Amino acid sequence: MSTNATALAVLACAGLQGDVVPSEADYYTVDYLAAPEGARLEVGGMDFLPDGSLAVSTRRGQVWIVEDPLAADPKAARFRLFAEGLQEGLGLAVVDGAIVVLQRGELSRLLDADGDGACDTVDTLANDWGNSGHYHEFAFGLPRDRAGNFYIALNVSFGDPQWWHGRSTAPYRGWVMKIAPDGRVEPFASGVRSPCGLGTNAAGDLFLTDNQGDWMPACPIVHVEQGAFYGHPASLNWTDEYRREQRVASDTVPPERERDRPAVWIPYDWSRSAGSLTWDSTQGRFGPFEEQLFVAELTNGMVLRAQLERVQGEYQGAVFPFRSHVGSAVRVLFAEDGTLFTGFTDRGWGGQPPTDGIGRIRWTGRLPMEMRTVQLLQDGFEIEFTKPLAAGAAIAPEQVELVQYDYDWWWEYGSPTRHEARLEVAGVEVSPDRTRLTVRTAALQAGMVARMRLLGVVAEDGTPLLHEEMAYTVNELPEGPRKGLHVAKRVPPPPARERWEEGVLMLSEGDALDVWKGEGWRTGPVKGDPSDPARFVRVEAPEDGSIQEEGELVLSNVVMEGGPEGGAERAGDLVSRLEFGDCDVHVDFMIPKGGNSGVYLMGRYEVQILDSAGKLELAFSDCGGIYQGWGEGNRWPGRAPSFNAFRGPGRWHGLDIRFRAPRFDERGVKIADARFERVMIDDTLLHENVEVPNPTRGGYEGELARGPLRLQGDHGPVAYRSIRVRPRGAEPDAEGWERIFDGKTLEGWRISDDGAWRVEDGMIVGSGAASHLFSPRGDYRDFEFRAKAKINDGGNSGMYFRVAHGPGWPSGYEAQVNSTHTDKVKTGSLYRLSLIKAQLVPPDTWFTQHVVCRDEPEGVHVKIYLNGVLVNDHLDRERRHREGHVAFQQHHDGSVVHYKDVEVRELR
Repeated sequence: MSTNATALAVLACAGLQGDVVPSEADYYTVDYLAAPEGARLEVGGMDFLPDGSLAVSTRRGQVWIVEDPLAADPKAARFRLFAEGLQEGLGLAVVDGAIVVLQRGELSRLLDADGDGACDTVDTLANDWGNSGHYHEFAFGLPRDRAGNFYIALNVSFGDPQWWHGRSTAPYRGWVMKIAPDGRVEPFASGVRSPCGLGTNAAGDLFLTDNQGDWMPACPIVHVEQGAFYGHPASLNWTDEYRREQRVASDTVPPERERDRPAVWIPYDWSRSAGSLTWDSTQGRFGPFEEQLFVAELTNGMVLRAQLERVQGEYQGAVFPFRSHVGSAVRVLFAEDGTLFTGFTDRGWGGQPPTDGIGRIRWTGRLPMEMRTVQLLQDGFEIEFTKPLAAGAAIAPEQVELVQYDYDWWWEYGSPTRHEARLEVAGVEVSPDRTRLTVRTAALQAGMVARMRLLGVVAEDGTPLLHEEMAYTVNELPEGPRKGLHVAKRVPPPPARERWEEGVLMLSEGDALDVWKGEGWRTGPVKGDPSDPARFVRVEAPEDGSIQEEGELVLSNVVMEGGPEGGAERAGDLVSRLEFGDCDVHVDFMIPKGGNSGVYLMGRYEVQILDSAGKLELAFSDCGGIYQGWGEGNRWPGRAPSFNAFRGPGRWHGLDIRFRAPRFDERGVKIADARFERVMIDDTLLHENVEVPNPTRGGYEGELARGPLRLQGDHGPVAYRSIRVRPRGAEPDAEGWERIFDGKTLEGWRISDDGAWRVEDGMIVGSGAASHLFSPRGDYRDFEFRAKAKINDGGNSGMYFRVAHGPGWPSGYEAQVNSTHTDKVKTGSLYRLSLIKAQLVPPDTWFTQHVVCRDEPEGVHVKIYLNGVLVNDHLDRERRHREGHVAFQQHHDGSVVHYKDVEVRELR
């Protein structure tokens, strides 16, 4: 019996109807203050002024004063602009009646000297930390300790080519800093990545939240202590040891520095971008959770609750869901009356609506049935509830689901749960007053997270548990010697990443539909229909070509929308004209409420796209699942994703797939199944090494070595963008190729029109005025010609073959090299004969273009491959060009093209 069914059955026994099962809103309401029309309050900091007004700083450099923020009617609150022109205020505190704001590069005090209600003086209190200019070097704050010291946390920058690797190229990036009342700045603790939230507990101890990423397997809650190191290596650049030895921390090799352990690891499905935290100082005016921590969560749009205890002298404890569907919460702040204010921001961070502004969470006075506290025992947990259990309640061991797991500590972005094991529950005891439950297990280990779910637990008034789950970080067990184990275990690092763009083919840029087949699809930005969440509406592009807000698209990106046309006919599937075997695939997808689609590798093997919002028990048919097999005798059941990574309809998600095609012997007999080596949504690992013995249900019949990418469009509206495929293992064999450029000199090559061709670092470089570079030989007829090429943004070039030497534009075939030049003929085209209008390769990125040219009875047969994939197959029946040179074009001044590994193989 499912959890909900169990609860409903108990309610029925209590004489209650199923439709009265309480929701979070029955206990904690959410409303939203009405900001001035046209204002975007991307909140970075909040605090109360002595008169009860609320001061709010924003990412857009403004400070607003909200008068009467506690008004019963949220529309009655009045907003007044106090300051603007600051740089990204991500922390605010009121000190002696003055507003102090943490800007990106300084701590500032804002004063209204003339009393007109607006800031006219900005005093610098401190600025002794570095900025490189990288966009991600945020500065977060701004709690104070009892001695008046401020605390701030400095974000690392992120580096390419290792994709989101944190870097600390300016002083104290990745550190928590202490700022004394006199402005003196002192490094306090290191090893943080993106420490968005700082706050204190009731005892005045400093805590911090960090965000999942490299060296951070999930979002932690950290007890910040002076001199501690929390695991991200980049910050070590500014330690005395590293500076003395002029060392730079590796972003792939773990340091030997001893780490300090977080107090809590938050499960990834609860928090992907943790914000600030604050403790319940309301003395019961917010419900039964006095002195516990409340944590903002941006991506999932919710607030979490954490309850800590000291075990063997160290903080650790439990985290619980508290209130969902709040908005992109990045800041939380309690008011004296017990209202929890939430500040929202989203721009570029990917949260839930509302994505800016201020919300208020208020207790209705009804007492929820919740796990109030969890105390760790040597052999289990003692759980205290907010209400007594039902009279005569007997909780069976099978009503307790208990698993434990740990993480990898490595440079990879996040970590899946590792060593996950279900623990046997040896016994469950209810206390005589029915307010406590003791769960016993002999398998509990230090250095693990224990996640528990209680099924069918009901209070004496018949109400079920509002939230059935908790996750407890067991750094140490209460008894015995300290183990010193980490939940995030040091493991061998994964293989280094190649730069993603190299070798990639883009299938959603330029005139994108040129490389797709399918009816009912169009290009252009879309968003959710405010009046009907099950539909999309088109977005009109601003005339100035600017980036649109509200989560809409950058106009240079292409969105493909499939679904009902006019509410009657449905679109078909969108199928690529290009075919792939082994490959890496990235797509961004968005579906409306109730949406259903799928991404089929080779047109046959499906990763499901589905509105699975809020689901806990997942199946192969949920978002990120690998769909079950089909066909007579096919018993393959499909594979459910390991997490529900779907964040909600109307929002963009990133899907990444590493796929291995089935293998066949020389007779065409399959010798190895297709395999999904990795499937991730929003950097959450859902599958590893899943073999698929047959095409999944709905896929094309039969199995081949190559096939198209197929986007399902016949199940309703869906939008895709940023479609990228990197073929793997697709290069032709190495036999018989001749290097016709030695990487040292252009001796023997001929330059037309006094062009500026040169050799630089082993590459041919063309720049300056239009010209051509001709090979020494001029008698190539049946041959293959390949080179690695890189063209700048706005540049234009081409690889010529069977071309006659001479000035101007020579006579011959041209395989176009053009990424972003205004000429609509793009890379992979056979100029004037067989055109490709989609932008398949990015600018300033190496790709391989491979041409096959041979005479056949019907004409000259030309094939053009990009990164090993056939993109153009043309028969020139007029036999326009018989033989000649191979050559490179430099199209215009301002174009810069690079070629290397230039090879020819003659065909016999």
